[in-house]
Amino acid sequence: MTKGNARKFRTKEVRLLRLYSEWHETRRGQIQRQCLGLLQQIVHLEPRFSLRHEFQEAF
Repeated sequence: MTKGNARKFRTKEVRLLRLYSEWHETRRGQIQRQCLGLLQQIVHLEPRFSLRHEFQEAF
């Protein structure tokens, strides 16, 4: 992964955690769809991506 791609990846990762947190509080379907779409983009960039580590750090 190049430096630019790594930065974009990290930005998407942070955004996903924020969206997930917002969805967890509101349970809005639109936010859930945004989370899933963003997760799809992240997995496309990094197929071995795991949320476990990120969620343990964030929550």
